[in-house]
Amino acid sequence: MGIKIYHYTSLDVLKKILTSKTLRFTKINSLNDTSEYKFGIQLLKNKISEFENNNKIENKLDLSLLDRFSFVESLYSLSFTENGDDLAFWNSYYVDKNIPISIGFMSKETFNKDFIINRCIYDDPYPIMGTERYQWFRSIFDVRNILQLSKNKEYIQITFQTAHIKHKAFEIEKEWRAISFVSKDSLAGKFNRNGKEIEYFDQYFNINSIREIIIGPCSHQEKNFKEVTSIISENNIQCLVIKSTIPLELSR
Repeated sequence: MGIKIYHYTSLDVLKKILTSKTLRFTKINSLNDTSEYKFGIQLLKNKISEFENNNKIENKLDLSLLDRFSFVESLYSLSFTENGDDLAFWNSYYVDKNIPISIGFMSKETFNKDFIINRCIYDDPYPIMGTERYQWFRSIFDVRNILQLSKNKEYIQITFQTAHIKHKAFEIEKEWRAISFVSKDSLAGKFNRNGKEIEYFDQYFNINSIREIIIGPCSHQEKNFKEVTSIISENNIQCLVIKSTIPLELSR
């Protein structure tokens, strides 16, 4: 079952989600803060450099390889948060201020086992690097092995973990993420955001994992509440529909 996590969006997008029974993953290098993924990579670089300096290794590993083979051009993400009714999110670019919606999903019921939603890690999760781990990094970046990185399950797992690491300053967001490459049964495409072309894929999910829908604060809240209640009834979805408790004047 997991815990309840929320995805902020608009009433229009909610309708599309319920009709298509899909959720949208977007290319990770198109995140609003493009430094996020680089933060986790840099922490890993720091651990390697620290090991080399402490052990006086002169023939240092080319750390740019971690950037070149981080799969940042291939990874897609979908974000959630534990905060279902939060002023900062209602005022963010995630929602339409006239029809703001927060959808609550059960984390372990949303996707099949191929799409795991994990809590983001804030600050540095990596232990001090030991000799065995350092030698492993050197071996996978050896010219004879480097072309096999895309098939190395352990390295891919590290890549996925890196995509969940954020600076401690963002801890208040309580973010969860699903990270994936484009799946075989997904619907891929592109859309325009502020003049930038964003790649995405829409992935089928378990519609019964929706447990709650929160209607965000706005001047049309009562109208939006009635519309969502009607949509939920029409789609025979068993979930709570509630109104945000944040006063309207605070959301402007």
